[in-house]
Amino acid sequence: MARPTIKSIARETGYSVGTVSNALRGEASVNAKTRAEIQAAAARVGYRVNLDGLKLRTNKSYRIGVLVSVSTDAADEWEGVEFTRILAGISTALQGSRYELSVFNVADISEAMATLNRIVQDGLADGIIFSGTLHDDPRIAFLQKCDFPFVTMGMSEGCKPHAFVDIDSQGAAHDATERLVQLGHRRIALVNPPAGLVYASQRQNGYVEALSQANLPTDPALIFTGPTTARTGKDAFNALMKLSDRPTGCICANEAMTLGVLSAAHEAGISIGRDLVVISTDDLKLSRYFVPPTSTYYVPIEETSRLLGEYMLKALAGADPAETQKKIRATLIERQPDTPAPNPAPIT
Repeated sequence: MARPTIKSIARETGYSVGTVSNALRGEASVNAKTRAEIQAAAARVGYRVNLDGLKLRTNKSYRIGVLVSVSTDAADEWEGVEFTRILAGISTALQGSRYELSVFNVADISEAMATLNRIVQDGLADGIIFSGTLHDDPRIAFLQKCDFPFVTMGMSEGCKPHAFVDIDSQGAAHDATERLVQLGHRRIALVNPPAGLVYASQRQNGYVEALSQANLPTDPALIFTGPTTARTGKDAFNALMKLSDRPTGCICANEAMTLGVLSAAHEAGISIGRDLVVISTDDLKLSRYFVPPTSTYYVPIEETSRLLGEYMLKALAGADPAETQKKIRATLIERQPDTPAPNPAPIT
């Protein structure tokens, strides 16, 4: 049986070769009814695009590059990020398009810049998705200079707008801090990622804002930063317990850090929920299995990653960046009643 072609679909449907070709490409020049009729006929006869020929004609790779950060500093540590679920969400959004994913592992910004340069210069992908945005992000500046389509997981602070999907980290940290303040906690710790990351600053801003609104001072000794690993959570707990005035509440930036705090607390004989209340923020829901399970500010990873793919397709089509920006608010999952602080001091 001969392989279906644009010409054979044209004969079957009665439309011209040009109309069939434009319809199969999804061109707006073909009205929606005609497009649907032609695409249905193509599906019925098993037509498949010759991507090799299409790549030659359009000078496109039909690939979306995803930069995946692989830290060598914490190779044996869980960072609370499940990249397979992020990639699955992006792939779901790309279904029905001609684009496929290409994953590029990078260890640091220097390697990321070299990889991006290679992708752009050698045409290895038509668009890029990456996360972990920085305050002065050279990746964003480079891609904007090259006028190369990209979407970031996390917003930036640059003057020129771009496509992004972000979690409202500031709102989540503010709400978590306010929750603990209302329970009478006056010494609240924050275990946060490195300050160079935009979302780390957003998280700290929300924390400081909530303390300020309650007329409580910000104590730098209660802010601990480091890689988003369980080891950082454990180190943070041990450092906080050495303070003469220990915290009674603790907010962790992700579930990996939370797990480290719980582990260190168990070793020290500190009761979570009685001696120290811990609140996590993350998007994996693993904290339901922690002992004890912690309350979490949750953002579904499926929604954020699917939007990354959808916005990438829109960016490739030349959409205005204002149409491809979204900040997602976290939802509180209360897994246990957070305990009021013992003998809380009044707010002055």
